[in-house]
Amino acid sequence: MSMRIYGLGLLLSLGLASCATYQPAPAAPSSLPEQYSVSGRVAVNAAGKGYNARFSWSHDQRDDRVDISNPLGQIVARLEMRPDGAVFHDKDGKAHAAEDVETLSERELGWRLPADGLRYWLLGLADPARPARWEAEADARVLWQDGWRIQYPPASTGAPDKLFLRRADLEVRIALYDWQLSKP
Repeated sequence: MSMRIYGLGLLLSLGLASCATYQPAPAAPSSLPEQYSVSGRVAVNAAGKGYNARFSWSHDQRDDRVDISNPLGQIVARLEMRPDGAVFHDKDGKAHAAEDVETLSERELGWRLPADGLRYWLLGLADPARPARWEAEADARVLWQDGWRIQYPPASTGAPDKLFLRRADLEVRIALYDWQLSKP
């Protein structure tokens, strides 16, 4: 009987601990905050090849850093994006640089990561520096920008928890959690 109580107590403690670390989506911002971070899962289908990973995205002023993790949470790669270029640190710690993240990701991954727009799209925003079009569908809000179709669940009061990107032979599904936004 005491083992049951101990087991129940352990399960309750783990449940409460996991609830305490989860950060629900905050209110949707109207512009790009100076700082934010978000964790998530990404599934990519590029020309029939599938990739899955966990990630942690940190935005600070104009710089962004994306840590890519395996299912056990170990960081296996890092992408750093700055106004002067992008650097990809691979699993062996080797740094690969390029003028922009699209060029770098195409060279290293075989497909173009739209990170300049993605820093906005994660928040449910269009990049104000580029032409964009919003559409309402029965089961989604859709943003068209830079040749991408970005689909969000129907309007909600919070920052997105899911988005689906599609362009030519590339599909990207993103689930977001553990949001941290700076206060204006």
